[in-house]
Amino acid sequence: MTHNILDVLTYMFDYLFEEAEQDDAHEIDDLELKAHLSDAGFDIVGIDKALNWLENIAALQDGKIKPFNTVYSSSMRIYTQAEQDKLDSKSRGFLLFMENIGQLDANQREMIIEQVMSLGEAKIDLEDLKWVVMMVLGNSVDGEISAQWLESIVFLDEKRTLQ
Repeated sequence: MTHNILDVLTYMFDYLFEEAEQDDAHEIDDLELKAHLSDAGFDIVGIDKALNWLENIAALQDGKIKPFNTVYSSSMRIYTQAEQDKLDSKSRGFLLFMENIGQLDANQREMIIEQVMSLGEAKIDLEDLKWVVMMVLGNSVDGEISAQWLESIVFLDEKRTLQ
């Protein structure tokens, strides 16, 4: 039994991807998803927290965070001490990298940081951050993102270059 939101979310996304590959016409409702997650050993508190966390992404995209004026491309994001405590320099560097290659805008970055800060974890490592990035971008309404490209971010070998 676990309350870890990221464990529930990563298991849930793996399950949903598998189901979509097997039968893309079958839609999984909330009750079926909760039952499957419960059968996998996750407790209802962790499942509810994970689903609420996902709903928060939609709320953020519905205008909770005001759009930034991105005219100034040379602006810099200053992290608070709490954010620095949660996201190490590698993780912050990854977010900057994603912005620099044009795969993440300032609004999406703020959504990711907001979602990371809402997790109960004391620290988030780079692998967990990649999952959060994938979930936020995958649920983004700002544009079409390739599921294959998103997976490549999460499972990227750090010794290889991103193309």
